[in-house]
Amino acid sequence: MAENPLEARFIGAMLGTFIGDALGMPVEGWPPERIAGAYGSLEDLRGASIWLRLYGAVYGAIHDSGRVSGELPLGCGTYTDDTQMMIGVAESLAACGGFDGTDMARRFVANFDPCRGYGPGAMRAIAKLRQGIPWNRAGGQLFGRRGSFGNGSAMRVAPVGLFYGDDPPALRQAAELSASITHTHPLGLEGAAVQAYAVALAVRQLSGEAFLEEMRAFLRPDSEPFSRKLAAMEGLLRQRSSAREVVAVLGNGTESQESVPAAIYAFLSHPESFREAVVYAVSLGGDTDTIGAMAGAIAGAYHGADALPAGWLDMLENGAKGRDYIRNLARQLYERRAFASGPISDGL
Repeated sequence: MAENPLEARFIGAMLGTFIGDALGMPVEGWPPERIAGAYGSLEDLRGASIWLRLYGAVYGAIHDSGRVSGELPLGCGTYTDDTQMMIGVAESLAACGGFDGTDMARRFVANFDPCRGYGPGAMRAIAKLRQGIPWNRAGGQLFGRRGSFGNGSAMRVAPVGLFYGDDPPALRQAAELSASITHTHPLGLEGAAVQAYAVALAVRQLSGEAFLEEMRAFLRPDSEPFSRKLAAMEGLLRQRSSAREVVAVLGNGTESQESVPAAIYAFLSHPESFREAVVYAVSLGGDTDTIGAMAGAIAGAYHGADALPAGWLDMLENGAKGRDYIRNLARQLYERRAFASGPISDGL
């Protein structure tokens, strides 16, 4: 049990990311109808299909043959790149007492395991970092130098929301800088900032209209996709809309402007229960591991560690950087949060 409620919310957010990631992983890419037909609602941690696991092992061996263990990845209770990169963000913030771009990029490279299901854009960014390209230039070289607007910047950002939660301007700056290591498109930056602030609002125990009002005030004036979807959430929440209707309005894809609103909606539509919020997030289909991870971060920050289902926690992998490591890392982040008001370093 955590020592105090705030520490419990730090642990809840980080282990909540892990749980949502592991719950959504085996049905990634499925439409809502297929998930409902196969499971009704997916409420048990499962491994990926044998075919997906074989593909991950082969894919990892091809792209990083010197570091693959030979074991099939993505079994029951394991995490994907979402949680692995979240670990890197938290390690860096805790070690440096705030954002340091060089250190965070180094940790992304050191933790990298292609068998965890990294997307091609992230793999290319990490390859550039390995080549010695500075952290604040690698992401800008992708996608024709337009940068990525995928959700990889948002899926990992929960520790930023925890660490800088009392200082929204610093939170935004740190979220955008942490995103820019791999994602430099304005939507990729905004998605990370919005998700980080959602975690911070959940720590403050906000939900419902108060949550949406704070979020609207936080958005950049030119964040039209996010402001439009926040406005749409009010109607969806009033109507108790079906998963099909929610996906039609908010989306469930890998773009940050789809999956971040979907994760926020999953929490806002089920604020009374961590389990229900995460199960619902996965039921929306699409990028289920990431939507589940982000909804788990928000709901875990809101409810705290003691609300996480014990049965799920017991099933989480617990190796060198598994369940207990993440719990202790969250405690370290909590203890270091007093440094969050200090200057943000670019690490150069």
